[in-house]
Amino acid sequence: MRSGVILAGGKSTRINTNKSMVQIGNKKMIEHVRDNLSGIVDEVLVVAGDMGQRDKISTVIYGTSLTHDPVIGYGPVAGILAGLQSAKGDYAMVVACDMPFVNPDVVDFLFSLAEGYDAVVPRWPDGNIEPLHAIYKRNSTIKACESAIERDDRRIISPLNALSKVRYVSIEKIKEIDPELKTFINVNTMADLERASL
Repeated sequence: MRSGVILAGGKSTRINTNKSMVQIGNKKMIEHVRDNLSGIVDEVLVVAGDMGQRDKISTVIYGTSLTHDPVIGYGPVAGILAGLQSAKGDYAMVVACDMPFVNPDVVDFLFSLAEGYDAVVPRWPDGNIEPLHAIYKRNSTIKACESAIERDDRRIISPLNALSKVRYVSIEKIKEIDPELKTFINVNTMADLERASL
C-alpha cells in the first residue's frame, strides 16, 4: 500500500495567508496537490500545523484524512512524524502543500525505487536535496523523527541523516519524466503565485 502525506502546517509569511488555501485556477493549492497524488497512492493524508489550521483545511478537503503536528514548533519534522503515524502504507510520499504541480509519474518513479531503502530523495547537481518531495519508509522514519524531536533538533535534514539506507536520485533522471521539472515548483511568494496561475 502506498500513502501520500501532504504537509500543510507551514507559516506563510511571504503570502500572508495559509498557503494551502490559496486559489490557483479553480481550486485551492492543497486540492491540486491532493488530486495529483490521489491517482498514484492508496490514501492521502493532510497534516496541519495545529487544530485550528486543520479545521480550516477540512472545509475544503472532503474525504481526506486530516491530522495535525503532535508537537508545536518542530515544523516539517513534526509534520512528517504525524503523517507517517497515521499512514497505513509501508512507504509514503511526503510533499509540501505549496507544490501544486507534483507530478504523478515522478511520484510513481520514486516509489518504484523505494524497496529496500529508508528514503528516496531527489538530489540536484549542486548537492541540494528535496526532502519535502520524497518517499519515506514508515517505521524507520517515525523513529528518526521521534529521535530528532527528543534531541530538540528541528532541522528537516536531521531525521534523514539518521536513516541508514537513503537512495538519492539525480534530478537528471527525473527530468526524463518531467522535462521542465514542474514537480518541484514551490509557491512561496505572490510572484510565484502569479506564475503558477498562468
